[in-house]
Amino acid sequence: MQKLPIGIQTFSKIREKNYLYVDKTEDIFNLIENGEIYFLSRPRRFGKSLLVSTLEELFSANKALFEGLYIYDKWDWDEKYPVIILDFGEIRHNNPENLEKSLHHFLDDTAEDFGIRLNNEDISRKLGELIKKVSKKFNKRVVFLIDEYDKPIIDNVNNFKIADDNRETLSAFYQVLKSNDKFLHFLFLTGVSKFSSTSIFSGLNSPKDLTLHKDYSTICGYTHRELEEHFKEHIDNLGKEESLNYEETLAKIEHWYDGYSWDGENKVYNPFSTLLLFDEREFSNYWFSSGTPAFLIEVLKKENTLKPIVEPIIATKNDLDTFEIENIHPTTLLFQTGYLTIKEKNKKYGAIEYILDTPNYEVRESLINELIMTYTNLSDDHLKELKKKTYTSILNKDSKGFIDVLESIYHRLSYPLKGDDEKYYHGILLVVLYLLGIESQGEVTTYSGRADIIFKIKDKTIITEIKYSSAKSTKTLIKEAFKQVKEKKYYTRHKDENPIYLALAFSKNDIDCEFREKL
Repeated sequence: MQKLPIGIQTFSKIREKNYLYVDKTEDIFNLIENGEIYFLSRPRRFGKSLLVSTLEELFSANKALFEGLYIYDKWDWDEKYPVIILDFGEIRHNNPENLEKSLHHFLDDTAEDFGIRLNNEDISRKLGELIKKVSKKFNKRVVFLIDEYDKPIIDNVNNFKIADDNRETLSAFYQVLKSNDKFLHFLFLTGVSKFSSTSIFSGLNSPKDLTLHKDYSTICGYTHRELEEHFKEHIDNLGKEESLNYEETLAKIEHWYDGYSWDGENKVYNPFSTLLLFDEREFSNYWFSSGTPAFLIEVLKKENTLKPIVEPIIATKNDLDTFEIENIHPTTLLFQTGYLTIKEKNKKYGAIEYILDTPNYEVRESLINELIMTYTNLSDDHLKELKKKTYTSILNKDSKGFIDVLESIYHRLSYPLKGDDEKYYHGILLVVLYLLGIESQGEVTTYSGRADIIFKIKDKTIITEIKYSSAKSTKTLIKEAFKQVKEKKYYTRHKDENPIYLALAFSKNDIDCEFREKL
């Protein structure tokens, strides 16, 4: 098996040390053939930096690194361009003064690398001087790659003054690019968010935005075909660890980490979580845990709603396109940061409409969990008490005791947070089980359907079906739940374990449940 490139974003290191590389050079070739100035927005840890590094090596004509890849016999390796890379992950930006100072250092260091001297003191003019002198020295137009262009703003978005001042600094810095267009061969910017054209991009020559472009929807992330083609042995190893066959393992990986889409048709797996999954051989919320921004939780808390998380919402292109730090819209924020994705793209009355939803299990349950902890303020002692009561009530098949546990959590949620569909209650129950330290799995794939939730307590398997209705009685819903479990045979894999069957029913005002040992 090839080594997994965990934490490695340098294309040359991946290729030289024989780490696994999923070939994206066909997309890159088409990109370069069809334009010169691009912008791509993708969530954090989604392969943007590796894409930039690949472009650097390609324009530097490092042919040996591309042997065996799509682009190898299609590229003119005799053409070598000077490449400037500006990575804002390496630029200090905690305030506008440090940002400007760091940009000066970057320009001076880059000039030194190219063996030239810069005379301008203004950062914008200095950038223009760098591009012009490098171009003239090598008698070639310059390739300029900017990674995480918005980091000085995004990282300070909870402090409007600093974020806005950094935006002004960046806008002035980029201003010179337009007038130096004749010295630029290729310009590529990446970021998490796209700000309005009047704030940052005004200094550029209208970059082509690839974010929602269907031809480049899989340029970052892994498609299902790529997953099976490049990771088959890793899938087999994971299956052995999980005691699942190949198809079952694949279905579970898809449920946890697939689902990201920027065109409503093509889906990709989260590359960060997928690599860590195969390395750890354990399903977990890797991407979410790696750095969910506090300001995201604060914005959602301020809006006092879980609706964008627990049910699909409708959005326009404008909702997805621009990010305004003066007035942060939760939908825009959630989409651009990767917590919502496009499930469908439709045309209605000539206008494009997007249906957004959480991409997968990892994101949905992790985000709900974070919000529930924020909203309920459950103490550790209270959680221990609830956990003990949950174990006792389930193992004793005590419906009233389990309802008490659920109500103690559900009733802590303010009214605007409460959903009005089965999906909402399904998500919240998974979070409740997680909070209580109970091993559980949602949407469990079976031969004839998906069981809502299957969890274990002291080696006892509990097969759970959830029903919600604002019109039917909870007793009717419980009968329907047990009927579905029996007809769909959700118990097949667990029949020898003598599982407990649990039907949960929710209406607008009531919670009810029933345990059975036989259907």
